[in-house]
Amino acid sequence: MSEDKPEGEATPAKAKPEGGTSRRRKLVLATLGMLGLAAAVAGIRYGVPRFTAARDAKRSGAALFRCLFGEPPTASETPDERLRRILLTAVSLSDPERLSTTGPGWPGRCAAHAEALADAERRRGRPAFAPPPDLATRVIEKARDMYTRSDLPLPSLWSLCDSDGGPMEVPLPPAPASPADLDAPNLAERIAFGDHSADAVPGRTLRLVFRGDRGGPPMACAFPEGLGAASCTPLAPRARLPRPHLWPAADDEGPALVADRSSARSTFYRADTGQVFGEPYHVIGGFSAAKEVVGVVEMELGKRGEERALWIDRSEGTRRLDRVRIDPPPRVRFSSVFVLGDALVWIEPRAGKPHLLLRRLGAAKGAPGAIEDAGALPHDTVHLAACRAPNGLVIVARDGGTVWMTRRDARGGSPVVRADELPRPAGAVVVSELVTCDDRAAQTTLVLRNGVGDTATHEVRRASCTKDMCKPIVLALDELFRGRDPMSRPAPPANDESPVLAASFGERLLVVWRTPDAGVRARIATPASIMTAPDIVIYDEASQDVNGAGRLHAMRLFPRGDAALLLLHAVSGIKAIRIGADGLVQPIRSTGG
Repeated sequence: MSEDKPEGEATPAKAKPEGGTSRRRKLVLATLGMLGLAAAVAGIRYGVPRFTAARDAKRSGAALFRCLFGEPPTASETPDERLRRILLTAVSLSDPERLSTTGPGWPGRCAAHAEALADAERRRGRPAFAPPPDLATRVIEKARDMYTRSDLPLPSLWSLCDSDGGPMEVPLPPAPASPADLDAPNLAERIAFGDHSADAVPGRTLRLVFRGDRGGPPMACAFPEGLGAASCTPLAPRARLPRPHLWPAADDEGPALVADRSSARSTFYRADTGQVFGEPYHVIGGFSAAKEVVGVVEMELGKRGEERALWIDRSEGTRRLDRVRIDPPPRVRFSSVFVLGDALVWIEPRAGKPHLLLRRLGAAKGAPGAIEDAGALPHDTVHLAACRAPNGLVIVARDGGTVWMTRRDARGGSPVVRADELPRPAGAVVVSELVTCDDRAAQTTLVLRNGVGDTATHEVRRASCTKDMCKPIVLALDELFRGRDPMSRPAPPANDESPVLAASFGERLLVVWRTPDAGVRARIATPASIMTAPDIVIYDEASQDVNGAGRLHAMRLFPRGDAALLLLHAVSGIKAIRIGADGLVQPIRSTGG
């Protein structure tokens, strides 16, 4: 009898043979192996080259950045600014470093790095990231015009920077120029460039007077010795003339005096107090000195207007010191007598020849000094000027291309010495003339322009005189730019404004010029070495030309001692930039005013 199974009891499964499982496992492993092998083959064939290409692209990109831009950028710098500053330096270099799209010059020498980067990007499968084949040309175009839209991939090039500086074997580009800060402040606000006036007899300090603009008052600006600072204050209410200019000459320590350029009267005023001088008289000149001393040379007229006598009237502050007759008077018409510094200067015939005579007026009470005969001149139709040295006064007479100079001090003075220029080109005109001096020598530096428009050429001529002799030189500006990029040449003259100015710092010569596309530039060197001296970029008009704010209308140069002040009339205002004899450039912002 069979025994029934209890309800719900499971029937044991039959054991499966082990061979099926093994076959499936082998199949899976074989499949995975084939996939791995395929991946390895693909990696070897495609991944390794792309990895290598990425590594090459990084290396080539760092080399290209170093070649194009140089050192890693500062936090606030942009790529177009860096390229612009490099271009400003590159245009002044001569062969073989001269600006070029090919060869050893910048940026042409970067072509090999650009080609290496393009090849690496193509191997990576990213041909769109390759630099354009005409990269150097596009870089120059962008650096010349920062604000015109360009298809140059500047952001991607800028991102190639290596924080370590890139491959050291790659040569750096020309050092970026350092023009005055792009945000250089104006000297003062609401002043007009037109009719501004400087010291009639330059010394070690500088004074400037400006008309008011847009409702602003006329301003008097004083720069101490060294020209490293400025203080501008409004003229006293009584001295706020329609067209104020500095007159007469003031000593470095004396108060500034102004007169009205548009008036025939010779009344003048203290700039700071408005005190009036010469109002009741016919004044031919005057001077100011330390301790608030002001001297006025007055002309006494008879009932019929005839000239009768000259008087010197001195004041100290508001207190009158004395009024002394100048005897004997000059034996020429008093209208031909000049006050230069504290000297009364005129040309008078003696022994049948015109002689340069002078008397020191002095700041103390009493009669003027004795008449001093500086020597004979060929004729009396010369232009007279003067310059104050630390320990004396230099009188300069000029007639065309001939200059005479004499140095006067407390012990007397030197006889007149003469300098003759080379013959001037026919039709040449003088566009600038500046006199500078120290205790060793005095220089008169002028700029000649020959021709008009794009064909105009310029020459700088200087006569440097000691007490014994004079040495004239002629510098043709075309020689300064021989072998250099045409961008560094002066712009054509426009609106009767000279694009070239020049002055002297002792033995060194300062030449400043404005270019069409490469900023306001300068060179400082001795005449023998100025041809090869580097350019100094003072102000980059194009970098500041946002909505035309940086565009320049005119410029003026005022040398004093071992520095000069360059006054720039821009759309945004008047910039004052100090140029040191050491080549340092510093924008000046006034205090006060």
